[in-house]
Amino acid sequence: LMGQFKNIQSEFPDKIKEVRGKGLLTAFEMHNSPKLDGHHISVQLINKGVYAKETHKSTIRIAPALTIAAWQIDNIAEAIREVIDEL
Repeated sequence: LMGQFKNIQSEFPDKIKEVRGKGLLTAFEMHNSPKLDGHHISVQLINKGVYAKETHKSTIRIAPALTIAAWQIDNIAEAIREVIDEL
């Protein structure tokens, strides 16, 4: 999951400032910009079937189940990529 987040960060360095996590507890922090609203992003992700929690308006947290499959991680990453790309 962290590898996927780092790939997304390298695709959108103007939008994603930092990626952090340990195990499956992961988060990405966006640059401080009005168009990069964490609440808006978390709503867009839930519409794509990904539960994410925004914190401090610029950080999105993902904490999937420990039994997550690789294809599910790929789906989460693709949903995040699509939402970030649409900003």
